[in-house]
Amino acid sequence: MNVKKMKGIILTGMLLLGAGFTIPTYAIGNIWTDEHAEVQAKQYKKVVLFPIREPNESEGTFDENKAYNEYLYKELKKHIHKTNVLGFNDLLKEKQHILRDNTQYNALTRHFDSEADRAKAVYDATAADGYLIPHIRWAKERIDTSPATWTRVKMESYYNIIDGPNGDKYEQNYNSWWQDHLVPESQRKLQMLDMDFILYDAYTGKKAMTRIDYYRNYDVDQQHALKRIGRGLAKDWAKLRKDKDNTVPANAPTMGFRNFTLPDNVGSDEFAIKTIYYAIKDEAGDTLKKVKVDYSPNRGQYYITGNVTYYNRGETWNPPSASASPHCYKTENFQWYDKKGNAHTGKRKYYTTNTDDIVDYFGYYSFWYKVGMNLQLVNASTGEVVYEKYDEASDPDFYADSLRSILHGFYKQVDKIIGVKEN
Repeated sequence: MNVKKMKGIILTGMLLLGAGFTIPTYAIGNIWTDEHAEVQAKQYKKVVLFPIREPNESEGTFDENKAYNEYLYKELKKHIHKTNVLGFNDLLKEKQHILRDNTQYNALTRHFDSEADRAKAVYDATAADGYLIPHIRWAKERIDTSPATWTRVKMESYYNIIDGPNGDKYEQNYNSWWQDHLVPESQRKLQMLDMDFILYDAYTGKKAMTRIDYYRNYDVDQQHALKRIGRGLAKDWAKLRKDKDNTVPANAPTMGFRNFTLPDNVGSDEFAIKTIYYAIKDEAGDTLKKVKVDYSPNRGQYYITGNVTYYNRGETWNPPSASASPHCYKTENFQWYDKKGNAHTGKRKYYTTNTDDIVDYFGYYSFWYKVGMNLQLVNASTGEVVYEKYDEASDPDFYADSLRSILHGFYKQVDKIIGVKEN
């Protein structure tokens, strides 16, 4: 099975191994579900899609983000098969969808004192397995200024021979020089959006699945950001239905998990703690092919432990720059003769760079999420450290991608070291 790249920071309502709890959860992409629930989220047949909630709002209304609510509904219907998604869209007149003029359905968007109360109302009105609430956690636009900056640009001149007596020859009579160039000041709008999607169980009101996503991009509006996040949700949810651990031989050794030491900046961050422990467990199931993963507390012939040494995110300024590509300004035909006296026509194509060929690249911020992990594979009977590795990784979008890139390589080695040997 190919490693599934996680593209967001994840949480569910389940508790954590690191604080003395267990995590009966598995993931696909950046969606996490409780697979020990009576009815797993990936088995839901009917889900109610609620209107998006703005920051600091307890409820959402359809018209407040009408275009996005319509788009998200269409994306979910497009990618999530075998699940009937019910929406509040007034454009949907089929009987199987919630109609906005139906007072019983419309009442579902009112305020509820608890999720248990909302869940009961949803189930009584629709008999759905669950309901999904999209929520904008944080949204901001920022204007970044790229200052006027002098730089040096490499300029070139040469000619290429095509179909000459010795075939094609390139960059003949090559010459290069450096030219000073001023990259002008420029301003760009950075769109920043954080969202979460929580799927609640309509029988209990408990969280069944959660996705948290971040989006950062220049020169786009919030509608674009909303759509990109919504598309990611729909595609990851579709993959969730097929997600499962690798099938391993019956006689494969078992591997469990123990506590990890976390850096100070993570110890009080619930989302970070869950992201780390979920990645550790889920990547094991996704990667290991010759070792059986045991998710029960303190189990396994072997176990994984260690410490997260580094867990930070930040922005890197990429300064303005410029480059120039030569353009062809002249072509000459010439005649030459082979050893037999046959005439042939060749070409000389002349290239150079000038001021008009210079392309400006304005400065911008790139974002990174960097982690460092020291991982140990330990023999549970003897306490012997069988394999140990320290690694660091950085990803431009999410911590979880960095974590999984480290864990995937580590588990591949675990498979080789203790995995059941083929006959």
